[in-house]
Amino acid sequence: MGACLCPSDDESDGFLEASYSPLFFHPHVKGSQIFMDESCCTVSRMDTFHDGIVFSNRPVELYEKVTLKILQDDQKWQGGLRVGFTWKNPCLRFGPLPPFVCPDLVIQGKTCAGVVPDEYIAEDNIISFWVDGQGCVFCSINLEAERSLLFKGVSVQSPLWAIVDVYGRTKAVQLLDSPSLGFQGGAEESTAEDCMVCCESQASTMMFPCCHTGFCSSCSLKIFRTSGRCPLCREKVKKILQISTLAESEGLPSWLGKSESASSLR
Repeated sequence: MGACLCPSDDESDGFLEASYSPLFFHPHVKGSQIFMDESCCTVSRMDTFHDGIVFSNRPVELYEKVTLKILQDDQKWQGGLRVGFTWKNPCLRFGPLPPFVCPDLVIQGKTCAGVVPDEYIAEDNIISFWVDGQGCVFCSINLEAERSLLFKGVSVQSPLWAIVDVYGRTKAVQLLDSPSLGFQGGAEESTAEDCMVCCESQASTMMFPCCHTGFCSSCSLKIFRTSGRCPLCREKVKKILQISTLAESEGLPSWLGKSESASSLR
């Protein structure tokens, strides 16, 4: 799989395994009106304007972006998408889910959720949301760097599952994979495989959590140690992921390939 670069105390190149595993919707814990496709990445609400709660299949990391594409916007209803996080394992929820994440599920405890701004709700828009180390939840639209604060108060001391309430106008959404979006975006921004900073070494890393690519390992580490921000979007870099060339040669997603050796990054 991919790998994470980080500077160690002696300024030598460190090497950590990335913790990516596929993110999709939990196939068994969902609202009574939810229809889910076989991939567990696309959900639609069959009727009414409520009972559309879904969860992520696994806990998400701090700063990991949950990215959704709005597939259907039903104008006959009012209100739109609700998103949030829970620190209660969805598998431990027994009985039917309540109709609404706000306020029903929030009142039950161990859950925080908020309303995505109305101006974000339109077909084909891409909505990303994530939680930071202080328990603040942000969202952005169409992979732009600008972000909006949705709410605060998420407990970051426990594993967190993402919640999506396919509510009101929002009739159907698709869960996209942020790493794959970032990798494709980097390929579009750099027509060659050379690092866009030094233009000499091969681009082989991904900035996390923004998922921008196009930098060699040496330049990525210099960026991490100096400004600490992605040159493309200016978002703070938490990790640097090494993209496996073996994964590309085998036609696999870049974050599922085998790790490269630490010596190859020096």
